[in-house]
Amino acid sequence: LLGACTASALALGSRPLTLSPALAARPALLGVRMLCAPATDNAPAAEAPPAEPSKFDLLDVRVGKIVEAWEHPDSDKLWCEKIDVGEEEPREIASGLRAYYSSAEELTGRKVLVVCNLKPAKLGGFPSNGMVLCASSADRSTVAFVEPPEASEPGERVLCEGVAATNPASPNQMKKKKIMEAAAEDLRAVDTIATYKGVALVTAAGRCTSPSVEAGTIN
Repeated sequence: LLGACTASALALGSRPLTLSPALAARPALLGVRMLCAPATDNAPAAEAPPAEPSKFDLLDVRVGKIVEAWEHPDSDKLWCEKIDVGEEEPREIASGLRAYYSSAEELTGRKVLVVCNLKPAKLGGFPSNGMVLCASSADRSTVAFVEPPEASEPGERVLCEGVAATNPASPNQMKKKKIMEAAAEDLRAVDTIATYKGVALVTAAGRCTSPSVEAGTIN
């Protein structure tokens, strides 16, 4: 017992009380309070809870391939596109890029990044089922597609470099929590590399880029 604990000092008035060896060995008989060393806890430390996914992690961004493009019949700002994102049928999406791409041939066959978990919305009366990510220069004189590596496959998820995939938010969550708007605040082109909070956006084939925009915002 004394190997693990130390008897507290006892005093009578101002004079210390001297214990006999026999009583010192049995401090409980005198009601001596024991100061005990804490027991060693050999249990493993609890694991830290997993980090909350970032706003970008909640986006369902996929590689898409534009298989068809045509001018919106009622808007001189919109292109209408059919984009293969790895589903049974291509998605129809409208993009306000007529000022930056002058012909359907410039769009057709290109690989792009598509946000696939937005709620469908009508643009100029056209039902758009997603959004194509583009990089913009500071003065918006240049707006161009963010491009995945050529070897990327349609439908492949786009992630932050070094970050494992998580389940994306539902379209309702995306709208209610304004997740796309929050993520866009930290999407940037840096030295032509598409980044989120300074981390490159990647597919299995490598980093996504904005060759026409060296530095700017992505939306």
